[in-house]
Amino acid sequence: MPSVAPPAIAPGDSFVQSFARGLAVIRSFSAEAPSQTLSEVAARAGMTRAGARRILLTLQSLDYVEQHEKRFRLTPKILDLGFAYLSSLPLWHLAEPTMSRLVGDVKESCSAAVLDGSEIVYVLRVPTRKIMSINLGIGSRLPMPRLMLMILRVGTRST
Repeated sequence: MPSVAPPAIAPGDSFVQSFARGLAVIRSFSAEAPSQTLSEVAARAGMTRAGARRILLTLQSLDYVEQHEKRFRLTPKILDLGFAYLSSLPLWHLAEPTMSRLVGDVKESCSAAVLDGSEIVYVLRVPTRKIMSINLGIGSRLPMPRLMLMILRVGTRST
C-alpha cells in the first residue's frame, strides 16, 4: 500500500503541517483504494490513527467524506476543491465536440454531471441556441429527480 505522507518540511510561519496532513488524507483515496478503514487511511497517509480520525471526522462534517459502517470514502463535493483547476483544463473539453454535435442534431442542451447526494453537479454543459435559455454553468447544482434517485439506489443494492 503506497504511502502519501506529507513532505518532510519543518512547520513554521510558511507551512501549516495540519493542512498538509489533511491533504495527505484526501490523497490517500484513489482508484485502488476508493473506500478505506481508519487504519488504512492512517497507514496510507503516514500518520497515527488518532490524527487520521480527527481529519476524517472534520472532512465528514464538511461533507467531503462519508462513512458507511467502518469505511470512509470521498464525496463528489471534493471536486469543489479542484474547481478552478478543473475548469482551466481541457479535460472536459474532450467531450465537448461530441456534445456540441448532439446539441446540433437534437436542438436541446446537453450536460455532463456527477451525483452528489441527492443533487447533480454539472461538470460540462453545452446549451442549445434558443431565444430563452437557462444559464447553468460548471459547478451548478440541481436536485436529482426522485425517480432517478430511486433507480440509482435500487441499482446500487443489487450489486
